Amino acid sequence: MIDMGISLGLFFLAALFEIGGGYLVWLWLRENKGISFGLLGGLILAVYGIIPTFQPANFGRVYAAYGGIFIISSLIWGFFVDKKRPDRYEVIGALIALVGVFVMFYIPR
Repeated sequence: MIDMGISLGLFFLAALFEIGGGYLVWLWLRENKGISFGLLGGLILAVYGIIPTFQPANFGRVYAAYGGIFIISSLIWGFFVDKKRPDRYEVIGALIALVGVFVMFYIPR
């Protein structure tokens, strides 16, 4: 049985590390920040790769479900970091993805 609270926490922690690490690499390459941004981003992305291994399911299911969490997390990141408010279609699409997460990962088999 999957503890949904722990599982969702792991999904959102992975998203934070993936988006945060990717953002640092973005700043390094697109905004001409120093190489230290890229190196730190790469390290954070490596840690991101470890976090999903704590999920109690196979690789394909974990990463498929994580995709929906990543969509939600990216919109939240954009709102707080990029100051970009998601439009109604982004919100609708994210909610559809979130329903997919629950169907794929949390409905008992």
